[in-house]
This record gives sequence, C-alpha cells and structure tokens, in this order.
Amino acid sequence: RNTTCKNYLNFAIGIFALMGAMNGTFLAADAVLFFFFFEAMVIPAAVLIAGFGGKDRAKAAMTFAIYTLVGSAPMMVALWYLISQADSSLVLSLAIALQGMPEGVQTAILVSFLLAFMVKTPVFPFHGWQAISYSEAPAPLSAILTGAMSKAGVFGFIAWVLPIFPMNMSVVTTMMWLGLVTAVYGALMALRAKDAKKLLAFSSMGHLGLAVAGVFSLSEAMLPAVLVLLVAHGISAGAQFFLMGVAERMAGTREIDKLGGLASKKPVFSTLFGAAGIMSLAVPGTAGFIGEFTVLLSLWDMGPLPALVMGFSMILSAAYMLRFIQKVIFGKASSEYDSTQRLAGMEGAAIGVMTVCLLVFGFHPAFITNSLHLFDEQAMEQMADVNKTLDGNASEESSEETVETEDASEEPLQAMTEEEIAQLDSTLAANGFSEEERKSLIAQVKGVEAELVAADSADAANAAADSALQADSAKTNVEALNKEASND
Repeated sequence: RNTTCKNYLNFAIGIFALMGAMNGTFLAADAVLFFFFFEAMVIPAAVLIAGFGGKDRAKAAMTFAIYTLVGSAPMMVALWYLISQADSSLVLSLAIALQGMPEGVQTAILVSFLLAFMVKTPVFPFHGWQAISYSEAPAPLSAILTGAMSKAGVFGFIAWVLPIFPMNMSVVTTMMWLGLVTAVYGALMALRAKDAKKLLAFSSMGHLGLAVAGVFSLSEAMLPAVLVLLVAHGISAGAQFFLMGVAERMAGTREIDKLGGLASKKPVFSTLFGAAGIMSLAVPGTAGFIGEFTVLLSLWDMGPLPALVMGFSMILSAAYMLRFIQKVIFGKASSEYDSTQRLAGMEGAAIGVMTVCLLVFGFHPAFITNSLHLFDEQAMEQMADVNKTLDGNASEESSEETVETEDASEEPLQAMTEEEIAQLDSTLAANGFSEEERKSLIAQVKGVEAELVAADSADAANAAADSALQADSAKTNVEALNKEASND
C-alpha cells in the first residue's frame, strides 16, 4: 500500500489476476491450458505497469506486451499443428505425434517453442523488454515478475521442451552456451548500471541464464540443482526489489550515486538490505550456494570451459552486488531522505521471513527437492505389481512348457483382462494421472497389445506351416527309401 501510493484495491486485483495466471501456467498438464495461462500472464502485468509504473510506464508496458506476445506467436502456430496431429493435447500424445513427423518439421516446431520460452525468461538476445519493464514497474510487481513470472520460461524448457522433443547435442550445446552468455552479459550490464532497479533486473537475467545453462547440461543432478537455484533466486531477488522500492520511497530516486548513508539513518532497513544482497551471492549456508554449486557441477560434466565461464559470471556477480550494497547503505548520504518514510513492521517481517527461508533451505535443501518425489513407495510397488501381472502369466506358462519338453511351442499372447485393465487404471489414478490421461494411456497400451497379439498369431501360423512342410518332406523321404528297399 505504501509503495503503490494509489488505488490499492485495483492494484491488488491485478496482482491476484497475475498470480492466478501464473498458477495455471505451472499446474496445467494440458498444452492448450498451458498456452492460455502462459499468455494470460501478460495482460495483468502490462496493465499494472501502465497504471502504477514510473514515468516511462507506457513505453515499458508496450515493450513488455509486444515482446512477450510476438515471441509466443510462432509457438501458438506450432502447438496448433502439433495438436492437430496428436490424439490429445497431453505431453505424451504430443511426443508420440512428433516422432512421426519429418525432421525439418520437428526442428521448426522446436525452434518455435524455444523462442517463446527464451523471450519469457529472458535469454540473450531476446532480453530487450526486461530492464525497462522491471525498472518502471512498481516494486511489488517487480518482485513478482523476477521472483515467479520469469520462472515460467525455465519451467517451459523443463516441462514442455525436454519431454516432447528429441534433443541432439547441437541444440543442447547451443542452448547451454546461450544461457552462459546471458549470465555473463547480465553481470557486465549490472556492473555499469546507474539505476538500482535496472541493476537488479540485469542481475536477475544473469541468474536465470545460469538456470537455463543448467537445464541443458542434462546431467542427473540437473533438475534438483535448477529447482533449488530458481527458488533461491526468486526469494532473494524478490526481497531486493521490494527493499529497493522502500529505498526509492525514502530517497525519491533510484539512481545509485544519489543514495548512500542509510546504515546510520535506517539501521533495520540497512540490515535487511545487506542480508538480502549477501545471500544473493550464493555464500555457503544459503540456498543460492546449493543451487549454483550443483549447477556448476552439472556444467562440469559438459566440460571444464562451461564451468569456468559460470565461475567468471559468479565473480562478476560478487563485484556488482558488493558495490551496490556499499553505494546504497554505506558512505555519506548524497541526498536528503524523507524522515516520514520508513520500513513498516509488516514489510520488515516479510523480508525477515524470506531471509530466514534462504538460510533454512541452504542447510536443508530437501525441503525443496522433496517436491520432485511425485511417486511414493506404495504407488511404485503397485506399478511393479501391475508390470508383474502383465508379464508374469506368459513367462510362467512358457517356462513350464519348456521343462516338460524342449520342442513344445509357447502359448500365444493373451489380451489383458478387464480385471487387469481396472488394476492398471487404479494404479495410474493413485499416481496422480487425470481421467483423460488414464484413458489415453490405456488406449495406447491396448493398441500395442493388439499389435503384439496379431504378430504372435502370425508367427504361430508361419511356424505351423513350416512344420507341415517339414512333415511332408520327411514323409516323401521315407516313401522314397521304402521304394528303394523294395526294389533291392
């Protein structure tokens, strides 16, 4: 309320609309719903920038909307074509449909998806909207944009690109290096930034570049590493943007050279500001350290050069962040501060909780990584039982017949019974699959089973024909021998 200084009700409505669209983006399992919410995020964010932003808010809102909407247009066409060729708009069906397309079509669809997610993240050179949008947006909105909305692009790479598209090394390597270039470029731009919120915007861009590089390292530890990194960055960057909004409220400016001296005038604010800044540097004991160190190990698997580039970007991050903290809260004040403006109790409590979370997640990152355990032990046991049920009968019958006689033929494959289908459906339901997903998977299993049964029947018929031919040949040979014997 103190930061927006305008119609708080309308601002809250816009924030809740944006949060609803973000929740839909991260929770949607259907491609159509995902794309709808992915684009729906743009509208409330652009409206909030235009209505509550700084002096260049109109330009910032227009730039933000044009970049993100135009960047997603090729993905819309590609997704429409892909869904038209698939049985449904679920990830599995899309992946199966893609396999039957020509290589050139697959590449075009992949590029369309990558472009949309690179713009949303953003990844160099599709970052033109970020600095002006983050700097002109009100501080609470900037915190949400960098802390949550920017993660939609990285989420798209993980949840929609990697499961659907077959990735060759040229694509993987290109995306990894684009992420590393983004990290270094963001750090260099933050070093020369004069506007505090633009510095934080480029800092956010650099950390997200590391996340993208980590995603396309494709190592075993990639997913938990990137998840911890994103959570740590979301908390620390969100806290920094919010605190920068408070500092702007106190000083009336965002220019770094006109700040300073807050440590003596606003000690509580300065303590929280310094703590949030230091924790964003991934010092040991914080969640950022766990995330960045594990991403560094993932990049080392790709070779020493990517790891060295990431290390260089981390050194640059320490340089600009320590300089930023020194300029804002230490030294002499370069401007008069409004003595009536201060950090409210609720604001301080919220930032304090965020800094504590960074420490807790740093000492026990399992609070974050445990969210990846989608299947509990009971569900895994049920799935194993289903697999045994599907494969056990045929193998047992075959083994028994082999013991009785080596020449006995195997029993033909039998179709799944209704009881087995019901058991499979209940197992899928226990693992969180929706009704539509279960129907699609069971239909695909039945189709594959029918093909196997038909192939088995054909093999049995061919074997019978071969046996008949061999019997006829043997009979002919016996008759010939008998005839020769009688002649003799």
